[in-house]
Amino acid sequence: MKHDRPHPMGKHRADEGTSAGPSALGIGPAAEPGGDESSPGATPVPASTDVNLEFAHRTALALREEFPSELLQIVHFRGEWTAVMKRERIVDIMKFLRDAWNYKMCQDVTSVDMYPEEPRFLVVYHLLNLDQATRFRVKCPLPGHEPHIDSVVPVWVGAEYAEREVFDLMGIRFHGHPDLRRILTPDDYEHHPLRKDFPVAGFPMGIDKLKD
Repeated sequence: MKHDRPHPMGKHRADEGTSAGPSALGIGPAAEPGGDESSPGATPVPASTDVNLEFAHRTALALREEFPSELLQIVHFRGEWTAVMKRERIVDIMKFLRDAWNYKMCQDVTSVDMYPEEPRFLVVYHLLNLDQATRFRVKCPLPGHEPHIDSVVPVWVGAEYAEREVFDLMGIRFHGHPDLRRILTPDDYEHHPLRKDFPVAGFPMGIDKLKD
């Protein structure tokens, strides 16, 4: 349930030619169709003010303009736009998308385990602008050791249970969450069932422990 649908940060090639591998995980430079303005005769890089572009494309460009040091990559894949961002200013980024670009709804907060690759985890936010009927995705890479990120509950209250589920099943902590505790497994459970290194048969618990 918390594994993202086929996503542009995996083994596929993005529409604009972003290759898979380290840069596709958001480590390399931001990729954006349109060329390099510094190259002679190159097509100018588009701007968020260009109303001829898709609204989601303009959203990605706005993030590049507003948070240039936080943007890792822009990906266009199967008609969907994703911005890969550093985690440090995620709350500011989400407030900007809500207030300046009218993404009033956070449909889901989910996660992907890229094990054994590093950064191991991706926290994935699916946002919706109802007025534009537009969906937009934000991804934040996290390390495998003690993965954590700030909670977006102060931006969208509805993200509370989704973040709890990611915490429970993937072991990612959300700083500032008002009630960060397990939601599907027992409070004293020590493991995270959606991690890729979790045994297929699970760990013994309850009456199964007594059999040992």
